[in-house]
Amino acid sequence: MKRLIALSVCAALLIGALAGCSGGGTSASSGTNSTAGSSQSSQPVTLNFMLNSPELTDQYKAMVTEYKKVAPSITINMTIIQNDYQTVLKSKLNSGDIPDLFMSSAYNDNKVYRDYTYDLTNESFMKDIDPQFLQSVKLDGKVTGYPFLVQSHSFIYNKKLFQQAGITALPATLDEYKSACEKLQAKGIQPLSSGFAEWWVLPQMTYPSMSDAYKGDYSSLFTDVKSGKLKFGDLPQVDFALDLIDLVKKYSGSKPMESTADMQVSDFANGKVAMIHQGSWEEDSIRKINSNIDMGYLDAPRLDGKSVVAVDTNLTMRVSKDSKNLKDVLSFLDWLTTSDYGKKWIPQVIKQISPQKGAASPDTQLAKETAQAEADSSTCQWWIFNGPDGIEQPFGTAFQNYAAGTATRQQTKDALTKVFVDAFNAEG
Repeated sequence: MKRLIALSVCAALLIGALAGCSGGGTSASSGTNSTAGSSQSSQPVTLNFMLNSPELTDQYKAMVTEYKKVAPSITINMTIIQNDYQTVLKSKLNSGDIPDLFMSSAYNDNKVYRDYTYDLTNESFMKDIDPQFLQSVKLDGKVTGYPFLVQSHSFIYNKKLFQQAGITALPATLDEYKSACEKLQAKGIQPLSSGFAEWWVLPQMTYPSMSDAYKGDYSSLFTDVKSGKLKFGDLPQVDFALDLIDLVKKYSGSKPMESTADMQVSDFANGKVAMIHQGSWEEDSIRKINSNIDMGYLDAPRLDGKSVVAVDTNLTMRVSKDSKNLKDVLSFLDWLTTSDYGKKWIPQVIKQISPQKGAASPDTQLAKETAQAEADSSTCQWWIFNGPDGIEQPFGTAFQNYAAGTATRQQTKDALTKVFVDAFNAEG
């Protein structure tokens, strides 16, 4: 999920090369010979995949290398785009240059891409996906996509620095977060690194803390916003989110608006800050800098006092229904789901939680703490993706303007209301 909403400057990261907005691409040879094997092509075939999450490039390459061993007749061109992903994807779809397989979000994107995606409901390999993780990709009772990862995000904290500051009870409310920040600061420890230079960090940070809106009845929430019965900016959870932004900005050093996501990871891994709001996808990056760091999740505070970790299977692989190589794409997904390597790829190579039935748990701290949060029922879904198409960037930009001081609280609330009005009007 990390970069699906992180869209600002066009830069395409291609397997084996880093390319800018020029397009271009390199191909990584691979092959198909699924466990079933019945749909394997005997003639050379090229499949085009369009993926995001460039932090997983090494893992994608490892999968392609392994896949080549079982089906050398297939070449897979993987274009991995970080910035402007949705814009580039939609441009390709509109021009007819449709990848054989592409990634998107789940939930509302099931509607957005319904005219382009193949119905996976009756594919045998989908029986290996845990039914609870199919809910995010269902539309009108049909399975519109392949759940890729179970990911989580919240505030990540350095356990050693918390211990040094004498923090024994983990913060769960906004006041408790403030108290923890004060204790850290008193010990000369910078409490937070904001990431506010990138607009996508702000909605990701705030929507778990807004997840108690309408008591979790998001269908009714968006119905009322669409009808005009409710102005989104009038939700009390919006004020709470702005209070959270104020707190993070205050305790994120002297230049919070210059902090990027990469700086968050670096600052946290090097012990310069005690907390960042990021997700399970960053643990590997953090450990590449500091392999011995002792980290964990803090539940994100909410207005109702029930703190949560955001956990979902939002990142989705979708198969083009008009692909000339449909059988080969399905054979690839069959292999990814049913082969010994495919079953281990997510928990052991990506080191995140797999949506497959009976999959092993990755041996990582954040995965273990995600499992504990689920066991404690202290999780929320990535509810913002139930909303209309195209809201993520203006949603984040409105919060970013508030954090930068270029918009007042009321102007921000009005801007958020307009984001949803415009998005629903665009849907018709």
